Amino acid sequence: MPEPILRCADRLPAEPGTIETVHDHLEDLWAAADHVPVLDRMAFDTAVIETVSNTIRHGVGDPGPVELGMEFAASPAELRATIIEFGAASAALGSQQVTVPLEDVMADALAESGRGLALIRALVSLDFERAGTTNVWRLYRPTNLTE
Repeated sequence: MPEPILRCADRLPAEPGTIETVHDHLEDLWAAADHVPVLDRMAFDTAVIETVSNTIRHGVGDPGPVELGMEFAASPAELRATIIEFGAASAALGSQQVTVPLEDVMADALAESGRGLALIRALVSLDFERAGTTNVWRLYRPTNLTE
């Protein structure tokens, strides 16, 4: 991938107020990457905010609070986001590295929650990796320059 037009990076507490900072970073990204079509921006924004919201809502610290590291980048061909949960607890996983199956993750039609991963996957390519107490979410979306 060519050098990004803009790269925003930050490390923040995993708390609801962080979502506003994420919105600010995405606005900075779009101000610098005005070549990105509106539909790609909206899809990417939605996937990023959903991912960050899920980590804030469901993240449990080990032993203290979870912190979020994030990096957003846009190039002429692609949008990328990396969201890292530092200090995430997982008694079942311990320190072994695992891959979370991200295919076929759809909640029951009547469920009130559980649709977040399916929504994210519908909007971007998604990879997840866990090592120790760190979770890494990588989101990718090619830009549609035919708009």
